Amino acid sequence: MQQPLARRITQSLLVFVPLLIIAFFLFRKTSPPTPTPTPATPATLLARDLADLGLPPDWSHLERFQNTLTRGTFLNRLKTVYTTDDSWKKWIKIDEQNNHAILGDFILKFAKLDQPAPGSVYDWKNRADLSPSRTLPLAGLHIALDPGHIGGKYAAIEEREYKWADTTIQEGTMTLQTAKILAPMLEKLGASVTLVRTKLEPVTTKSAADFSDAVLFYRTSEIRARARLVNEAIKPDLVVCLHFNGSAAKTPEPLQHFHIILNGTYTANELAHEDERFQMLQRLLSGTLIEEIPLAREIAGACNDILKLPAYRYLPTLPTAQNVANHPNLWARNLLANRLFQCPVIFMEPYVMNSTPFITRFHQNPEEIYHEYARAVAEGLTRYYSQQ
Repeated sequence: MQQPLARRITQSLLVFVPLLIIAFFLFRKTSPPTPTPTPATPATLLARDLADLGLPPDWSHLERFQNTLTRGTFLNRLKTVYTTDDSWKKWIKIDEQNNHAILGDFILKFAKLDQPAPGSVYDWKNRADLSPSRTLPLAGLHIALDPGHIGGKYAAIEEREYKWADTTIQEGTMTLQTAKILAPMLEKLGASVTLVRTKLEPVTTKSAADFSDAVLFYRTSEIRARARLVNEAIKPDLVVCLHFNGSAAKTPEPLQHFHIILNGTYTANELAHEDERFQMLQRLLSGTLIEEIPLAREIAGACNDILKLPAYRYLPTLPTAQNVANHPNLWARNLLANRLFQCPVIFMEPYVMNSTPFITRFHQNPEEIYHEYARAVAEGLTRYYSQQ
């Protein structure tokens, strides 16, 4: 009886084992592969609202500003230059009893008396830091010249090119020409000068093809690349951003004008971005405006004397710009360059390059415009830094 049973078991195994093997391989073939687990993203990062191409800030970098500003000075700068309404209260809480500000998870302690403001990312020199015995007005000063936009073959992409009959005007090309004329003028006055851009090429390694919107290339990626260069390598005491104003008009404008833009006027939508809010506080606490406002006054005065252009006025209903220090030429706006460069920034906006007077002058002698512009900036810097 045992022998037939053993044979039956063996025969059964010979039938079922191959079937099991075939089923195993069929299952492996039809079943989806187990996905590789991805690292979990911290909830705090998911909740962060950032500006285009922005990075989460490290709030501990504000530690150097502890006990440097009084509550009154902090609020005065916040209300009169950096904001225009009370929307900041959603993110900045003032604890009067404990004399500090609550900035999310970061506590900023106010001082009983204002202290000399430290630089932000690095220690830049102000006018008082220069040697009183210097023989040249700009001796000991390191100035970075930032020729606005890119120009050349990129001018059309960045929408800073105007064509009128046989005249082609490119802002990025003109700003670079002006910077190359201005740099030796400032060096003769004792300054060390570095150009943020030296050719008609972008600073960023990205291209327009890397973005779904070209604006992210020429306006965001490019300016952020320049900011890294300024803050991490050049480390100047001052940045002068050279621009030529222009409008979107399809026909030539009748008039020209001039103004200077300082950082400020953050809207509620901008303050909602954690990185923009952090950068605003960096500028407020580092005291850049203490140097910027009187310097901008002197440059504006020199430009008014030399360029002889009327002051530009933004519409009073525009929420993104406000007048500064009751000076007709000085305006506060939150631009990427004057927000990210971690030192005083003078953002120039003279002329109107698609105006009839400018087109006529440019057609006749563009070099005359560049030299005039450079001479006005050099004169303004000389007036300011010559004062003790």
